Amino acid sequence: MEESIYAKMRDKKRFNVELKATYSIKGQGLQRQACRIANLSSSGATACFPRNESLKSGSVIAMDIAIPNTIMRIAIEAEIMWTRQRFNELISGVKFMCMFSDNMIRQLVKKIP
Repeated sequence: MEESIYAKMRDKKRFNVELKATYSIKGQGLQRQACRIANLSSSGATACFPRNESLKSGSVIAMDIAIPNTIMRIAIEAEIMWTRQRFNELISGVKFMCMFSDNMIRQLVKKIP
């Protein structure tokens, strides 16, 4: 049985990071809110949102992830896969709509050759 493309993407290495980002919920205007990325792979991430956010599984968000030590950002759309309330924030697993290239991961992580 052949592995799905998403299953292959999930096998990519994950990196513990602390990245700043902004997001907006697709279809609900252009107002951007701050969030952070705490775990990153080429196919998705763990994202931390303000506690009062009401994201649900299946929601689509537009994210701008800041590239560390630059003024540049990477824009990407992501689907919320799961959510969990923790302390004063909403923790969510997001699946990117397109896979990050190794070069993009290298720019964001700055730890791999």
